Amino acid sequence: MLTDLQTKKLTRYFQIYDIDDDGQIDEADFERIVENVRTLHGAAESSSAYDLLRAAYSTLWNGLRSSADADGDGGVDLDEWLAYWQIALEDEARYDAEVRQLTDRLLALFDLDEDGEIGAAEFIDFYGVFGIAVQLAETVFVELDADGDGVVTREELLGLSAEFFRGDDPDAPGNLLFGPFGA
Repeated sequence: MLTDLQTKKLTRYFQIYDIDDDGQIDEADFERIVENVRTLHGAAESSSAYDLLRAAYSTLWNGLRSSADADGDGGVDLDEWLAYWQIALEDEARYDAEVRQLTDRLLALFDLDEDGEIGAAEFIDFYGVFGIAVQLAETVFVELDADGDGVVTREELLGLSAEFFRGDDPDAPGNLLFGPFGA
């Protein structure tokens, strides 16, 4: 069973994917994310990079929809999202795959200088794709960069993800991975 803290964090995670704020995640939300990432990378709509991005997010959306859309309405509401994550968090192999996929996707999309790390500017881009304010991204990045070296490595990101998804320490920096959540 999800703890209260996990529920709050996962609700926040849901909110960043629900870009149009209609109470469900659907294909249109994923298309908006793809468009925002395309713009960030300066890729033309007719480019192979854009085609690859669309294909990757289409696969991600179809996987989520087939696993979480319990009522078959073509969208994933908050209750379905939480039920999906409860199952994912209880299954070690599925959890590991989800977190590694998320980590690798963040690095692939936002590590624009391809140094294997996410710097502050790249983290701001990540938040920007989801419409989260620059000032908030700057503040959160400082919290996530626990060693103060100005970057978050893949290993640090995996640790932050573990704090976010599985942790129940209200003061853990990883709780802020997708921004502050309601108290």
